[in-house]
Amino acid sequence: MAEPGRRKRILVVDDEEDVQVLVSRILKDAGYDVDRASDGGQAIERLRAHRPDLIVLDLMMPGIDGWGVLEHLKKTPEPPPVVIVTARTDYATFARGVREGGTAFVCKPFRFHELVATCQRLLMPGIHPHGAASGAERRRDPRRTLMVEVKVLSRDRAPIALGELVNIGPGGAQVDLGVPLDLGDAVRVAFHIPGGENTLSIEGQVRWRTAAPRGFAHGLKFQSLTPEEDKQLSELLRPQA
Repeated sequence: MAEPGRRKRILVVDDEEDVQVLVSRILKDAGYDVDRASDGGQAIERLRAHRPDLIVLDLMMPGIDGWGVLEHLKKTPEPPPVVIVTARTDYATFARGVREGGTAFVCKPFRFHELVATCQRLLMPGIHPHGAASGAERRRDPRRTLMVEVKVLSRDRAPIALGELVNIGPGGAQVDLGVPLDLGDAVRVAFHIPGGENTLSIEGQVRWRTAAPRGFAHGLKFQSLTPEEDKQLSELLRPQA
């Protein structure tokens, strides 16, 4: 864990040197110390030498790719959170990345402020407010941190807003939006993977709402899941051996 007062360290792993250099420069300008690696082998060496507070990881690289780095992290005590950055936008890649330990998912080409904001949120303490959700509710519904864009739709699938998933569990999720939803609203949340097909879409009810840095945080309780939706959600949350 980072010592109090120490600048957070981010490891940027990408085989495209121009992307690696640009992302590193932007993160340094945002106040972070940055290490760089051009492939999975270098990344693992850096991890062994100096544990970062967060990893920005490309998936498709020569030699040991991003999947190999995620496999290595499974054997690491208290692995740092991983922001997966990839041009692969199919839902199968997204779902596998989540199961393998990805904490956030950013698609190339991406907006740099979007990547910086994701890193900032993952590195700030206490960034996942639970609003009115009680501790008992949270214990019954264990969540895992997962930051990815989602589309929020009405029950009849009319678009309401584009927002960010913050955490998710078998029974519910937290979604941050720029607009407030009313308590009791029935909505549908769909993962927003540009170009992705067959994305998971789940119906839920708004149980709590509170102010968030970029709008409003909402606690959703999933309901009326079909057997197929329940299967997809279970598979998404199931860690791979």
